[in-house]
Amino acid sequence: MVGGFPLSLFERIADVLDADLEYDEERSGPAPGHDPFADGEADLGWICSTSFVDLSTRAVEPSIRIGGVAWVPDDVGSAGQPVYFGDVMSRMPAADLDALEGRTIGCNDEVSLSGHYALRIALLERGHDPDTFAELTFTGGHRRSLEQVAAGNLDAAVIDSVVRTDASRNDARIANLHHIDRLGPWPTQPLVASTRLPEAQVAELRDALLASNDDPEMQRELANASLTKFVQVDADHYAPVRRALDRF
Repeated sequence: MVGGFPLSLFERIADVLDADLEYDEERSGPAPGHDPFADGEADLGWICSTSFVDLSTRAVEPSIRIGGVAWVPDDVGSAGQPVYFGDVMSRMPAADLDALEGRTIGCNDEVSLSGHYALRIALLERGHDPDTFAELTFTGGHRRSLEQVAAGNLDAAVIDSVVRTDASRNDARIANLHHIDRLGPWPTQPLVASTRLPEAQVAELRDALLASNDDPEMQRELANASLTKFVQVDADHYAPVRRALDRF
């Protein structure tokens, strides 16, 4: 799994894009202070929108731009759009997120939107101090967070809703956890491209990925990840993330 998604999905995406594939299984995007696109380590990436906003708007000469594609979750709450949520899962009944004050809450990693920032943003909006509301623990992965809640090592966790949906369909222990709150919606993770790549080439890659919606093998991979299709997006789709991050 990468970020809780099947490795085979990214392998199929790499085949469609005729790209070499490297994984970062420790976080949702580049570590703070590290830019693999500026360093020439990467030309394309599927990263959390927090990292996209950080790398594309907080530099004089951005290293990346939107690749023009995002995925649509197989979730009635997404309503066929490229949006998802931070699902708050608990091993105990609770009325909502506010009831978890003083508890231990698992988070994905420091740059994750659905597994970290969504929680901090929601706490701010509800009048709480994110630094003192609860003990936040980084687990390094959405599925690791779910496992630790199910095992009783954490009281709750905030989880990418796509990963949570998929895990609940395939693991009775996860399905039996309490789904106590849903934070969002937020834009789903985008394909990003290095600004070194010509715009025409990025457009060709975007079109190839959109065309793969008609590929039965890609459809199987998307369904296996609790996704339905790829759709075209632009940078404006991520404006809510930019506005939210301006608060930190």
